[in-house]
Amino acid sequence: MTGSIRLVPRLLFLAVPVAWIAVANLGPLVEMLRISLLDAYPPRAGEIPHWSLGGYAAFFEGASYQTAFGRSLVLSAATTIAALLICFPLAYHVAFNVRPERKAARLMLLVAPFWTSEIIRIFGIGLLLSNRGAVNTLLRAIGMIDAPLGLLYGPLSLGLGMVSIAFLAMLLPLFAALDRMPREWLEAATDLGARPWQRLLTITLPASASGIAAGCALVFLLSLGAYAVPARLGGADTTVFADVIGGFFNSAANRWPLGAAFSVILLVSGGAVAALMMAVARPRPAIA
Repeated sequence: MTGSIRLVPRLLFLAVPVAWIAVANLGPLVEMLRISLLDAYPPRAGEIPHWSLGGYAAFFEGASYQTAFGRSLVLSAATTIAALLICFPLAYHVAFNVRPERKAARLMLLVAPFWTSEIIRIFGIGLLLSNRGAVNTLLRAIGMIDAPLGLLYGPLSLGLGMVSIAFLAMLLPLFAALDRMPREWLEAATDLGARPWQRLLTITLPASASGIAAGCALVFLLSLGAYAVPARLGGADTTVFADVIGGFFNSAANRWPLGAAFSVILLVSGGAVAALMMAVARPRPAIA
């Protein structure tokens, strides 16, 4: 009886987060899956939708859809690599070269620009790269160009925007992994004559593998589903899969099942890649 009484507060404590996960997270995904298996949605008055796999078949039959999907995968992979190359040195510097009492302040300096809204930062990048923006103005002032460069609505602006929104998702897991790495390992390797690049390859990278995998998975998933950045900074040649999905849901025609089916394809693909990244970084048991 006493055990049952003690169980009640625990269940009440978990009730709110479990309800939140069920309603706000799992609920929309289940509804999206259901709609993806219908032939019409929302149904017209008096019309009864029927089960159908037409939305999934349309993806495999449409070359333009597959091209946009492939472009999203490439863009997400490139964003992940770029974010890793930018954030790893920063995370390493803060973790190893900054005094413990100053680490929080240095992290705050890196995080502060991201306190602003994502849409504000996206428009800011657009202003920076516009024909009369700071970049073109500076290049013209120093005589490198005579006419403005077309920096907007192409791979450059899109890539810069994608890395901008994914920066923190890579930086924080990397810092957490590097900061908890024992410093004695590097000191011992130095005493044994290991060079900096040897310490990086044999100690630092393996020890921070969990942070690298978590950061890469987060950035890849964020980039794969990004909608605002491609819509504002991309062009006709940089249409991604999220744009295609958004077009289905914004269309006046009855194309919601197509958008839902494509969303499920995107979700499953992103989840598979993220799971693969985490599996690669999973610690292996030592061999006796």
